[in-house]
Amino acid sequence: MSAQKRILVCPMDWGLGHATRIVPIIRLLQQAGAEVVLGADNKPLAFLRQQFPDVEWMRIPGYQPEYQKRGSLLLKMALSIPKMLVEAEKAHRLLEKIIEQKKIDAVISDNRYELWSEKVPTVFMTHQLNILLPDILASGRPFVRYMIYHFIRKHNELWIPDFEKEPNLSGKLSHVKKMPLENYFFIGPLSRFERAIPAGQDEEKKDLDILCLLSGPEPQRTIFEDMLISQLKESQLKAVLLSGKPDEKERKIFRNLTIYPHADDGEMLSLMQSAKIVICRSGYSSLMDMVSLGEKAIFIPTPGQPEQEYLAKKLKDQGIFYSCNQKDFLLKPALKMADNFSGWHLGNDYNLLKTRIIALLEKIS
Repeated sequence: MSAQKRILVCPMDWGLGHATRIVPIIRLLQQAGAEVVLGADNKPLAFLRQQFPDVEWMRIPGYQPEYQKRGSLLLKMALSIPKMLVEAEKAHRLLEKIIEQKKIDAVISDNRYELWSEKVPTVFMTHQLNILLPDILASGRPFVRYMIYHFIRKHNELWIPDFEKEPNLSGKLSHVKKMPLENYFFIGPLSRFERAIPAGQDEEKKDLDILCLLSGPEPQRTIFEDMLISQLKESQLKAVLLSGKPDEKERKIFRNLTIYPHADDGEMLSLMQSAKIVICRSGYSSLMDMVSLGEKAIFIPTPGQPEQEYLAKKLKDQGIFYSCNQKDFLLKPALKMADNFSGWHLGNDYNLLKTRIIALLEKIS
């Protein structure tokens, strides 16, 4: 039907989450007969090249914000808006050249607002239609909404990785009164482990006490890593820490702790399903992985990121996952508190996503 249609897939490159969650999209595109081209940079590009070594790729740089050790990430980003717009225009012009030179038939981007075109259909994917701002920036909420909706409306379709009705994962982040596009579609939660069978909750078969997954921007990633390593060594519990560095190879082994820079899907799935509990950030992609597999977890939101703080609090208030602030995190009390939370398996048959992929390929046939 649509064999050889070239689809450029572009994740945002702030951390690995946007890259991991487009894995099932790439797989389903390939199954539908499309030729996928990867457009990414930095760690997401390294990750996707490991996942899909035979797929054509190219670098499409994005804006790299400067993060701070304290304070609001969004406040810092608000002050960087002029520079972000300049970089966005550069990426948009680069995309137009790529479409012409590489004969691209359509573009799917995850949170790359600037990757739209009038030459080919473009799909924008996000779970953040409601950007949460700290109270100090409350007066800027209408402007932020106007700006992101302005860019989203330049695309042909909007895909939202969640369910439209209850139960859903994203809450008020995705479920807004007025959508920026008429062509919006909820495609269900996405996880690169969509093929896995959710593990049972038989604790006797879980021989790993703790699995820690690190992700997100510096310097907070390293601050969290140092905190975890120190407390894990003292605990004597059998633990593995995945540091989220797909471009590194060396493993470090201590008495009760093994540190992996990265793990492929099979190894990571095995670790997750053998762990009694997972400790990670409350980024949306991590949440989707946890509920896809039905694993128990402790979430530590990245300081200064209201979205992660909202998601962690939402799930904690629902009695699903325990969470606490990074500055208050103590391993032993956190493990004890986590026993009181149920965990959650939110399955997805991917039929919603398959329908949208078929519709896109038929549109460009």
